[in-house]
Amino acid sequence: MSWQRRSLSRRRLLTSAAAIPLAFALGSQRVLARGSAPSWGTAEAVPARPRIAIGPGDPKHLAWVWQFRHDGDREVIRDVLASHGLGIAMKTHDGVDWMSKYDDSAEAIDGPDTIDALARFFEDGGVPFHAWGVLHGEDPATEAIRASQVLSAGARSVILDLEAHSGFWRGTDADAARFGEELRRMQPSAFVATSIDARPWEVPRIPMAEFAQFTDAIAPQVYWGAFNNAPNITKYRLSGDDPGDAGITPRFALQSAIRAVSDFGLPVHPIGDGTVAGGAEWSDFIDESFASRAEALSVWRFGVADEAVWQLLRDSPPRPSTYAVQSGDTLSALAGEWGTTVDAIAAANDITNPNLLYIGQELRIPRAGGTAGGGSVAPAPAPIAAKRYTVQPGDSLWSIAIAFDTTVDELALANGITNQGLIRIGDTLDIP
Repeated sequence: MSWQRRSLSRRRLLTSAAAIPLAFALGSQRVLARGSAPSWGTAEAVPARPRIAIGPGDPKHLAWVWQFRHDGDREVIRDVLASHGLGIAMKTHDGVDWMSKYDDSAEAIDGPDTIDALARFFEDGGVPFHAWGVLHGEDPATEAIRASQVLSAGARSVILDLEAHSGFWRGTDADAARFGEELRRMQPSAFVATSIDARPWEVPRIPMAEFAQFTDAIAPQVYWGAFNNAPNITKYRLSGDDPGDAGITPRFALQSAIRAVSDFGLPVHPIGDGTVAGGAEWSDFIDESFASRAEALSVWRFGVADEAVWQLLRDSPPRPSTYAVQSGDTLSALAGEWGTTVDAIAAANDITNPNLLYIGQELRIPRAGGTAGGGSVAPAPAPIAAKRYTVQPGDSLWSIAIAFDTTVDELALANGITNQGLIRIGDTLDIP
């Protein structure tokens, strides 16, 4: 697949669908698929139908589901997620096999028809339906067919689990390229993300450079609870990433992951550790995700996370990185305020005449240094030039300071704040 073809597909997607975080902004609008699933002459191939795509301005946090027999009854999952305003990322396949090979529950996925029924079940209950699957790379063409069938059967997006551990990726770089070419031939405009173990010594073990050619975002697995042990701390230090005396905290694990994937120029959608009880650590992870310009995040996984995690996500809604054009705006002025360039904004929004904007037009703002089609995006709160900011759910002085290129001390001094750990939703802050 050529770079031109990939960039065009992503730019079109960004314009029509407000793609994620970069950050991974997973929305709720149905559109007609541009691509059609080919007829493979097998019973497993399915025709393309109107499928769910990522919608503008409506990202959702996601709860990952592995198997119904481990994570629970689908009605319970749907009702919990719907009541907290969350979406689902459902495992549909592993290599070339549907999940019914591993999941003996009555609702296990055994093909496109099951996916279609599940997608409708969750969507009708107010839960956006996304899918994920493990890649092995031993039969890239058939694995691409599986991912395409998932998308054609109703998933808003597919997340590809790419890891070098036992039972995961065993292919070559050429297999990765072949998979991408086949998937994009069948699904040229679908939203596809790659989920990886982003510890710095793990990233070189997978063909991420090849996957970056055809996927739209990276979803790093930020499992700080599982990572926080002596062997991992030693490996982090040997990799030049010292966690210090605090060990593997949520902030450190996410910052390290972002450093490890920064060269790929893709938006980041972090996946948090659901085995850690909801509390201060999860609050820190959410704050750090927003400060790192993620629009939304995920939880691994439904069957292990506690109620407090869902409550924190409900109270810390996603932050789409879009800007509505106001009277008097120009691309030049917006580029200066957001620390990017006119060309980058124009490319990210398919603007052919940089001098022509209209009031209310929603623009995606690419981050300085990111690629036009797939680079990370600027923080959601407001352009840097703003003088006042209203505190939103999930904000901290630290995250606001990062977003506005200032410091916590300067913010506290400008607003007479004596307890830097205490700000309230709805407070209006002067930005120095």
